[in-house]
Amino acid sequence: MFKQIWRSSRILFLALSFIRYYWQIRFIVRFRAARRQELEARVFARAGARVRISALRLQGLIVKVGQFLSARADVLPLAFTRELTQLQDAVPAVPFSKIRPQIESELGADLDALFAAFAPIATAAASLGQVHRATLADGREVAVKVLRPGIAALAHTDLSALRMIAWYLETFTKFGRRLQLTQIYEEFSRSVQEELDYRLEADYMEQFRKYFQDSPHIAVPGIVDRLVTRSVIVMDFIDGCKISDSQRLAQWGVDPEALVETLVDAYLRQMLKYGLVHVDPHPGNLLVLADGRLCFIDFGMMAQVQPDDVSVFASLVQAAISRNLDGIVEAVDKLGFLQPHANRAILKQAVGMMLDRLNGFQLARGPELDRFIEDFQDFLHDEPLILQAKYLFIGRAIGMLSGVLTTLKPSIDWWTLLKERALPLLSAQSENDSDAPDGVRARVRGVVKELFGDTGALAFDLILSQAKDTGLALVRLPSELDRVLQKMDRNEWAVQVDLDHALLRLDRLSYLLARAYWTLTFAVMAGLSMWFYTSHLFLLRDITGSLALLFLLTSLVPHRGRNKPRVRRKGRTARHSARSF
Repeated sequence: MFKQIWRSSRILFLALSFIRYYWQIRFIVRFRAARRQELEARVFARAGARVRISALRLQGLIVKVGQFLSARADVLPLAFTRELTQLQDAVPAVPFSKIRPQIESELGADLDALFAAFAPIATAAASLGQVHRATLADGREVAVKVLRPGIAALAHTDLSALRMIAWYLETFTKFGRRLQLTQIYEEFSRSVQEELDYRLEADYMEQFRKYFQDSPHIAVPGIVDRLVTRSVIVMDFIDGCKISDSQRLAQWGVDPEALVETLVDAYLRQMLKYGLVHVDPHPGNLLVLADGRLCFIDFGMMAQVQPDDVSVFASLVQAAISRNLDGIVEAVDKLGFLQPHANRAILKQAVGMMLDRLNGFQLARGPELDRFIEDFQDFLHDEPLILQAKYLFIGRAIGMLSGVLTTLKPSIDWWTLLKERALPLLSAQSENDSDAPDGVRARVRGVVKELFGDTGALAFDLILSQAKDTGLALVRLPSELDRVLQKMDRNEWAVQVDLDHALLRLDRLSYLLARAYWTLTFAVMAGLSMWFYTSHLFLLRDITGSLALLFLLTSLVPHRGRNKPRVRRKGRTARHSARSF
């Protein structure tokens, strides 16, 4: 019990230490414009080093959190993530003397009876488990993956501390609410619970192998079914090199461009066809065999996409390839990323510019671009986008995947690659999903495909789908109009009154009451901490002292009142709001 309290306190202190880095960045942004980038990089590097050192001391899930953050160089400062990349290969293995009893207990037999040979030194170690090489009695080379002893209890403690941190940040900080950290925590917690059960990993591995059994370029390790338990899994040992090992790839004569195509094909099939996505594609989990095949290993982190969402993802890619901006925005909305008040016209313009950049078009600086940037800043200030936690790990996987692909082929042409690899897949799916495969639609589509290729066939599908949606909307319109007119006739028409100015005062009053409450709680905890100190109860002193610090910081959080009403300025919409952390 005391160890759990001590560990939770260390994690909470680590989280609270970032408040200091936050205020340092605020100070640099405000007063040190001349050396801003250099000074910011130093602060981010110190913050990353603190997380790395603390993670290696604490072990458990904190290492996994650090590894997760290190893979998000697309959204986090490079100086911060660079420090955390050292966690990928810096996790020490558990001594064999502690691992052996766990394997024998789980498999119900002595190690010498189960294996003809067993390497006591781990070939790989991660935050939750480690891998040993072994040989079965029939000579089959296998990898034995085993959970670290006591990791389930550590994970429970760490998740409790992370839940408290997520709740605090979402309740009292602006970026916590914007990111919906409690939902992110729930998704992270679900993923961790799955990783702690190797029976699920074995099921995912078998399912993945069935999906790609017809692919000559992809390999998946086989499972030894009788040697799979909750904490131990035995699979084929894969003798290959990391996908990032350019020297070994050159020795084997493996073409990096062929690997790029194989990897992109594999993820398009996972996302747009099967709905089962391997979401941990770092180089250590993507091995290349001597014959050039790509082997996926470590199926602990998998994301399952619902069939409806798989269809929407396919529509999103289809709309992007055909440059249908309305279709892209509609797909993003269906996936739940758009707030109801989001300005779709601005978003559509931003998407168009992104597609232009992927196509290689350079955006010329000028009044039009400056005006759009200004409008887009207002668009983002209105917080129109919602981070969907269920796609958290898919987004992380895409970021990691882009890094791997760029390493293999630095001059990669993303737009051409996407069109070449996605078009045949989407075209085949459209043929399979056709409502009348032997009817007029199939014949017309076949003619279009012969004349214009997959791109033309895809455009045909898109036009037909839009026509179908438009027809359904026209059918629904009379009934919807009649419903509105009936409401007006029955005096059920509601008029919404803007009470923003009155609510601003109520918000301010509630804020002052809450601040008084947190200040009083701080005083009580500080008094208890002093009393425990004089009574030499140092553990209780530390706990109440930590709570006192937490309540003090809460009482100092700036007011996050309601946004003030919009005002028109020089023909464009501006919004002023109470600035908050």
